[in-house]
Amino acid sequence: MHLLHFILSLTLLIFPLHPQKTENKTTLHAFHTSLTEIQYNPKEKSLEITIRLFTDDLENALTKINNGQKVMIGGKNDNSDAVLSKYIQQHFAIITPQKQKKTINYLGKEIEGDATWVYVEIPESQIVKDHILYNDLMQEMFDDQTNLVNFFYAGSKKTFLFNSKVKSTAIEF
Repeated sequence: MHLLHFILSLTLLIFPLHPQKTENKTTLHAFHTSLTEIQYNPKEKSLEITIRLFTDDLENALTKINNGQKVMIGGKNDNSDAVLSKYIQQHFAIITPQKQKKTINYLGKEIEGDATWVYVEIPESQIVKDHILYNDLMQEMFDDQTNLVNFFYAGSKKTFLFNSKVKSTAIEF
């Protein structure tokens, strides 16, 4: 996980995604993206999931689904956990062959710079064959949103890319 954080930090230095102030002007993100890492934990038979989203964009998305009531992430006025858990469950899922969403347990979040790392797990996930991975995080906010998912399972790694045209894909290892 530390290598992933390093690579993301380096990428952000080269391609800044957070609005930059220049001569009293604020520029928009160059592009909108999230990064998700899914790791299978064979001891717990669960999927451990980390999702990286830009905090300001996430606050806007959470405020939108919170009937316009401002949601703050971090600090003494943080009121985001319940809405954030609901948001993740609406926009991220692993779906069984019987078309059932697997239960997602929200574990918490961590703020790092201008990003929020969201931690969730899906218990009882030793079998992912014939399942569907669904990810439309932030796509209701940005037409150019891209969601990258690195999935580590049984010694293999698969990378999935989601955007406005691709919101779900079969999980194949």
